Amino acid sequence: MFQKPICIAAIALVSCLAPASASAAGYGGLGAQGKLGVADVVCLKRCVAPRKATPGSLVKVRGVGLEGASKVVFRGAGGSVAVEPRRSTEKAVIALVPGEARAGHPYVVGSDGRPSGRSRHKLFVVPRSALPTAAYPIRGPHQLWDGFGGARNHQGVDLGASCGTRLVAALPGKVSLRKYQARAGHYVVLDLDGSNAEIIYMHMRSPSPLRVGQRVEAGDTVGFVGATGNARGCHLHFEYWIGRAWRGGEAVDPMPHLREWEGGPAQRRGKRQARDPKP
Repeated sequence: MFQKPICIAAIALVSCLAPASASAAGYGGLGAQGKLGVADVVCLKRCVAPRKATPGSLVKVRGVGLEGASKVVFRGAGGSVAVEPRRSTEKAVIALVPGEARAGHPYVVGSDGRPSGRSRHKLFVVPRSALPTAAYPIRGPHQLWDGFGGARNHQGVDLGASCGTRLVAALPGKVSLRKYQARAGHYVVLDLDGSNAEIIYMHMRSPSPLRVGQRVEAGDTVGFVGATGNARGCHLHFEYWIGRAWRGGEAVDPMPHLREWEGGPAQRRGKRQARDPKP
């Protein structure tokens, strides 16, 4: 008998304002008054990997005191390359990677002109040709909980993963549905480019950050693993439909696609565990 899976929340980045005399532990150089610091940089859109971007990728610089950031500075071939933020909050700045950017440790410049220290983590910048044409939908450790079909006519597969693990678009397409349903929880449907097919992500932790009609590339963030709706433990319920989902189409077994996208079996570290009632 398998034990009921236990949902372990993903460890979140905790940002604390350090006193003026404190070192920049955990941050790439806090300002003299402890108000500006950069901890990390991650890729959000047009990504090759979480910290591997291309020119034109959307990245998030995380830290503290960033709501007044006036510039995000990248390493360039002949020196620094600065861009204006797309959006900024106290803990994050969103910016586009400029065409001249090279691999390095980005930093930000405050509204007063003072620079932060550099990100602890390196952002790799590679050619656009390196963008994936397909990506495994879960960016993190995962395991197969339940397969397609069976006695309860399961229309997808359940893939267990830690709460908060990032979910990404497996293939390029656009968002056709983004809703909440009592059984499926928060879910999003992607209409795939160049084929009469749709893929569905269910039980997400919160509503997808995408909007209906928005285009996505393989590897773009679509949401985060959760247990909303009728779910036992945090996992992704993933479906692949030929034709329109629930509107005349047919659900097919996504496992061949998942194995292809991952380059091997989708199950990792552990056998099949609990079953999630069919959404």
